[in-house]
Amino acid sequence: MPRIRLNPPERVVFTTCVDVRVTDLNYGKHLGHMELIGLLHHARAEFLDAHGMTEINVEGRTLLVVDLAVNYRSEAFFGQTLMIDIGMALEGSRGVEISYAVRDQATDVLVAVAQTGVVFADPEARSLVQVPQTLRALVEGGKR
Repeated sequence: MPRIRLNPPERVVFTTCVDVRVTDLNYGKHLGHMELIGLLHHARAEFLDAHGMTEINVEGRTLLVVDLAVNYRSEAFFGQTLMIDIGMALEGSRGVEISYAVRDQATDVLVAVAQTGVVFADPEARSLVQVPQTLRALVEGGKR
């Protein structure tokens, strides 16, 4: 299988910082992959919260992650503060591609680049719907 090559987001719509906790370390004594995915999830939730939304309520729609890819570039350790930049692009009428760049805040060293594909569903009808207008405007408008 060829390696997946990801790039940091070109246009950042949100940035947050998180500290690497001792519970985020794996047996190699660095940030574990499951924990990194949790930090990406946390950053996405912070972005939504900053705009009055949650993953289960984006204009009454539910956000569903349908794919995830990660490239690791360097290690992160207990006590480091990581800066997570989020970029977004529309993928047709029903999806959004969310890109992440995870960097050490003190050195700006790139720790990881990731991407998630998300779609939206009507929770009552359990069917996919178009990207909610509020989120569409944020994606098209850039950093807030």
